[in-house]
Amino acid sequence: MTEWAPGHSRAPLLDADVIVVGVGTMGSMALWHLADAGIRAIGLEQHAELGHEYGAAGGRTRIFRIAYKEGSWYVPLLQQARHLWSALEKATGTALLRPTGALSIGHPDHPDIAEVLHSADEFDLPVETLDGAQLASRFPTHVLHGDDVGVLDPQGGLLLPSEAIRAAAGYATEHGVDIRTGIRCTGIEEAGDHVRVRTADGELRAARVLVCGGPWTAQLLPGIRDGYEVRRVVLHWFRALDTDAFTPERFPVGIRRSGEDASFSFFPSAGDNKVKVNLHVPKDTVPDLSAFDASVPSEYTARVENAIGRVLRGLEPKAADARAFIEGYTPDNHGLIGSPPGYDRVLSMSGFSGHGFKLSPVLAGLAVDALLQRGDGIPDRLALARTLEENA
Repeated sequence: MTEWAPGHSRAPLLDADVIVVGVGTMGSMALWHLADAGIRAIGLEQHAELGHEYGAAGGRTRIFRIAYKEGSWYVPLLQQARHLWSALEKATGTALLRPTGALSIGHPDHPDIAEVLHSADEFDLPVETLDGAQLASRFPTHVLHGDDVGVLDPQGGLLLPSEAIRAAAGYATEHGVDIRTGIRCTGIEEAGDHVRVRTADGELRAARVLVCGGPWTAQLLPGIRDGYEVRRVVLHWFRALDTDAFTPERFPVGIRRSGEDASFSFFPSAGDNKVKVNLHVPKDTVPDLSAFDASVPSEYTARVENAIGRVLRGLEPKAADARAFIEGYTPDNHGLIGSPPGYDRVLSMSGFSGHGFKLSPVLAGLAVDALLQRGDGIPDRLALARTLEENA
């Protein structure tokens, strides 16, 4: 990437030093970092509202955990992310991460439970390991299988994605960033020492561009199309019969690994007396984003109702709500950060495979550092280059 010199490009009449395309999960956090760095930036969001429910940040709540089944190498990033979530809360006066703890339940030999324990051991994390009797006593809403154990990560919690996006974007706006909603980007072209961003409302020019389009990223940057695929994620909500039993204080966020149709994530009520569950089954690919249907077939809802009725007590048997969302997944389930083929002044973020939101403050910070040519670079396991080499 060419040398960064904000405000000193030879290109005439630049609209901004940096344009961020997509003001969702990663884009809002990137704009927060750019605002703190004093960079003249513009954010473009195709939807009319920030914090909308159409993309990968949909679903009302997200899990935060540090003892991590996706790999212990994430732990330092998660520790940084927790610090940044607190910093964003302090900077905006908005509660975003509710410290519920994060509970993992399953057979101790299950790879995910084993990796949670491994990451905790490697980094000396203050987790509690609970046997079946302790688990049943502490968390009686869970119907346990004979060999189930629990791992409670006290640093885990419940994130509020829509509120977080609006908080980060609001901070950026208050500190000079120009965020424009309802603006659809139609093309990105490098032109010597600047980048042209075409939109339905005209053309903008900047020294650098960061594309955070979520599942839509490959529509703007076809060179990364083979790096990830868009999949359909289906969530359900159940009303609690006992409101107090499913509050964040008594029902931590978590994951369950207890066998077929007992593999899911669970979330306490966020003030609406509805418990969210995500049954972890193979996800359907979404080949055409323009034709995506968020409705959920009744047959699948019946399967979820049957499954959850066997492993959680105290919920109404019929789901109160169900909706599908879209997310980008890579073959190895790790995100992609880097410059797409043919670009020198453009960086993209995509394919965070359903677990990027909790990491978004730190991942967006890494991307901004790379864009501004500072910091230690993108970790190899998150670098876009790894998939380009595989597909070469």
